[in-house]
Amino acid sequence: MKRLRTLLIGVAVFLVALALLIWFMPARLALPWMQSRLHGLRFEQLGGTLWQGHAGQVSAPDGTPLGSLAWTLSRRALLGDVQFGMDLRQPQLQWRAQMHRLSDTQEDWHNVTLHADMSMLGMQQLLNGQPQGQLVVHVAQALLQGRWPMQADASGTWSQAAVRTAHGIVSLGNLLLSIHGEAGVLKATLDDDGSGPLQTAGRLSVSPLGWDLHLSMKPRHDDPALLRWLHGFGSPAADGSVQLRYRGGLAQFNSGTENP
Repeated sequence: MKRLRTLLIGVAVFLVALALLIWFMPARLALPWMQSRLHGLRFEQLGGTLWQGHAGQVSAPDGTPLGSLAWTLSRRALLGDVQFGMDLRQPQLQWRAQMHRLSDTQEDWHNVTLHADMSMLGMQQLLNGQPQGQLVVHVAQALLQGRWPMQADASGTWSQAAVRTAHGIVSLGNLLLSIHGEAGVLKATLDDDGSGPLQTAGRLSVSPLGWDLHLSMKPRHDDPALLRWLHGFGSPAADGSVQLRYRGGLAQFNSGTENP
């Protein structure tokens, strides 16, 4: 009887110690056990706990540095209810977000803020140059199904938008972005604020089946650098605007629209 009581006490002490270890699990011990879920990401300079921790440097599988990361993870994850918050920072990019996993295939992302220096994108063939300025995007809510947004509500601003070209920097003004998604179809608009050198009106529709972009750009003033950049996309219409149309997937077979 005495041996049984000693054994039960030992088991109880072990379970309490195990529970305390899990409850206050150091991040440097927990993350190596989770490599299969980290998709090749590497974490350095770890501190804090699994539930509230930070990494001085996070790197992509190819070694590209992504920045520092702070996170929170609800202990309800032990019961299968994963709620995760993150704050990723580097000199040209800051990304904060909250995520609630609804099932193995569904995730609810909300309170997402992305702040990026557009020059980090480098030369972009679509823009005939390197973008400049600051992009700020706020995602109020996005429901992902198998990593595709089934629903989304987001808005953003590309402030002091410009493009660096071989002939100098072309100013575009301030551009406003709006994204709305329902049933797996995303619709986005891109417009200027009405006071910049370029009158802009863009419409994008995208789904897993294809995408369709229509962009109209018209200079408000006689700016030689801006006109040279615009003419790189094609000949202007009678009103001076340049019309662009890009499509892919099944959208390119839509007989109701013309090719660019």
